[in-house]
Amino acid sequence: MVSNICMVGLLDKYTKDVTQHVADMLEMYYTDVTDVMEYDFSDLVKAESIVGRDYIEKQESGVVKTLSSYDNTIFSIKFSILNNETNLGYVKNGCILIYLRLDEAAFNKKISKEPLNRYEKSIAKKLYGERDKILVSYATIVADVSAAEDEVEIILNKIEEYYEKR
Repeated sequence: MVSNICMVGLLDKYTKDVTQHVADMLEMYYTDVTDVMEYDFSDLVKAESIVGRDYIEKQESGVVKTLSSYDNTIFSIKFSILNNETNLGYVKNGCILIYLRLDEAAFNKKISKEPLNRYEKSIAKKLYGERDKILVSYATIVADVSAAEDEVEIILNKIEEYYEKR
């Protein structure tokens, strides 16, 4: 039985915030893959320009592999990092993968609170449907939090249902 949880969503800040709350409720250790990468490389953009994207991707895979092997850990991951065959394999082998699903209306409402520029928001909105389908296919648990007042409760119920079925 896996003892780790990986949470992904289409809105990074929102996903990190919800994941932190779930970790607190479950009394699990919490981290975020991007935060670990930023800790290792104080300036990811500059590091990428020096060492190249391939090296950064190898480092991301190392972080994902390590986090997936821990016990009693919950971590959030960006779609772009999860959408890599190697990283997805590590997550699927070591974690329950929970997708924090928002319908398109809820996504469009919450995206205004994300630290993205206008261009990034436009791209995210255009790619919503495709990315949503991909994450639904990857996820062990899809937690639809579109109309949620309390996302954490929905997620905890989905986790409980998952373990009851096993």
